[in-house]
Amino acid sequence: MKKNIVINRSFSGLFAAIATTIVLLFAGSVNVNAQDEPMTMPEVAPEYPGGTIALLTFIQKHLEYPEGAKEQEIQGRVIVQFIIEKDGTVSDVKIVKSVDPLVDDQVVRAISAMPAWKPGMHEGKTVRVSYSVPIHFRLQAPPKDIILVKYTIGQDGKKVVTCTLTSEKKLMEQELASKIQMKDLDSKLKELGKKKTEGFFALPNNPDTMDEFNAIEEKLNNIKGINVIYQQK
Repeated sequence: MKKNIVINRSFSGLFAAIATTIVLLFAGSVNVNAQDEPMTMPEVAPEYPGGTIALLTFIQKHLEYPEGAKEQEIQGRVIVQFIIEKDGTVSDVKIVKSVDPLVDDQVVRAISAMPAWKPGMHEGKTVRVSYSVPIHFRLQAPPKDIILVKYTIGQDGKKVVTCTLTSEKKLMEQELASKIQMKDLDSKLKELGKKKTEGFFALPNNPDTMDEFNAIEEKLNNIKGINVIYQQK
């Protein structure tokens, strides 16, 4: 009976020792991992070779605006996050603010192709650093190279003329077919002045000087009995 008690006590002591060892090892592994977690505010930040201007130049050079994204007019700000390792290499590239997979994939591809950075330093040692970069995708606005003039009869019986400054690319086929030249403007405005007529025409516009838009505005202001609306699209 006593013998059994001794064996049980020895076993429990061994179990306690093993358990204690596991706890210590586990605690140690946590500390090691914590020290190796990427930092966000090291004493010395990582530096791209050549500095910030060189970084922006690299991104612009290697980033492509996908044709599919252009066609769908996809725009916005993508935020990409990555880790700069102790040897300066880039790893764990991921999108933290998405716009669309079409542009997100381009960002990941470009950032993954970056050369090694000068690594971050903390307390005299190289450290892993988490880094984020916002990248904006913006489509260049098409030039306002056309004036679309539509004239209808309002509920009060007055002629309503809507002049829209827009891009020729946005015109429908029928609107595009109605395009006239500046020399034909006066005859079109005479038609517009008739009480019961409705219709539309397009007039080319120089977006740099706005001469045509200014000319048609001046001429419309001299026509009595019409309401004129000016807008841009």
